Amino acid sequence: MKQLIILLAAVLLAACSQETPDERAARMLRDARYALHHHLWNEARDTILSLRRNCPTAIEARRQAILLLDSIEMNAAADSLKLVTGEEWKRLNVKRQFFERKLQEDLKSIHN
Repeated sequence: MKQLIILLAAVLLAACSQETPDERAARMLRDARYALHHHLWNEARDTILSLRRNCPTAIEARRQAILLLDSIEMNAAADSLKLVTGEEWKRLNVKRQFFERKLQEDLKSIHN
């Protein structure tokens, strides 16, 4: 049984290594969107940073990752606003507003 599990793991690893950079980047985008949807900010952020580091030729996915990372940062800041008050609330609100504006500008530049 143990040998079968090792063999299956080896086959799966080989299959995963057959992904093109574009396929790997698309999978990573899906993973980051899933994490964002489930409010897993650090996981979503780390997935995007990994995509950028490991898929330098996946241009379309990297373009989408820019917008997704803005959304992650904006939502993370908005979520944190619920937990703080005073100066920390002000700081996080400025951060949220910054990423909201950045996302709007990034969308404009992509559509032009």
